[in-house]
Amino acid sequence: MIAKALELNRTYCYSLLKEPVKKAKKAVIDKDALLKQRIRHLCERFPRYGYRRIKVMLRRQYSMQVNHKRVHRLMREMGLLVKSPQREASRKKRSGKIPVSQSNEHFQCDMTKIWCGKDGWGYLFAVIDAYDREIVGYSFSRYCRTEELLQAVDNAFNYRFPSGVLGANLTLRTDNGCQMTSRRFVQAMKDCQVKHERTGYNNPDADGYIERFFRSLKEEEVWMQEYDNFAEAKIAIKTYIEFYNKERPHSALGYRTPQEFRKWKESKEAA
Repeated sequence: MIAKALELNRTYCYSLLKEPVKKAKKAVIDKDALLKQRIRHLCERFPRYGYRRIKVMLRRQYSMQVNHKRVHRLMREMGLLVKSPQREASRKKRSGKIPVSQSNEHFQCDMTKIWCGKDGWGYLFAVIDAYDREIVGYSFSRYCRTEELLQAVDNAFNYRFPSGVLGANLTLRTDNGCQMTSRRFVQAMKDCQVKHERTGYNNPDADGYIERFFRSLKEEEVWMQEYDNFAEAKIAIKTYIEFYNKERPHSALGYRTPQEFRKWKESKEAA
């Protein structure tokens, strides 16, 4: 009667008398949950990595192809972006870096100290190829003598020049430390026919490749640990150098690892 009086459809009126059926809420699925989890894991392991290197590590370790803008957005949301160090502009002209066009052309060598807990300081001599950035030889010891320096350099020569370094036209650049300027080391370089260059005083930029490696080593490994003794530090240093050469993407190499870059260049030259 009411429907007829109001000139309404009876079916519509009956529907108003029924209790509304509550629709089940669809569970909100975070499409980025897995990606966030893996980004957080990588950032915990590599806290100094920026979003571009994290993007590369996602592809390497999890086979995830992700746009760098998406990685940047998620890292910003999670508060994981690495702040760029603010440095004052340098007006002083720097010189000393020399252009290199291939591997096995220019090596750099230097030494740094690493605290080894109860055993005191450990001394790391390392040699880097300035072109492909691979650590080609090193020596980590509790002693800081010419003997340990020669061991690191000898490892580098044996690795890159298995048939001998004579006639290879190699340049080795070092600073002016007492080991690098010792008569024994200078004579050894002459005997090997290796051109030995020494940087100017107060000019660390001239030895920039090996200095940059030491910075990465300390930021990504040494300063994050507290080694109990020399043996523990030695294992950690060996593991990091293997990681640096084989797995760590290098921005200057197109986010390839040093060994990948060298193989890539060799394949291009052979083609």
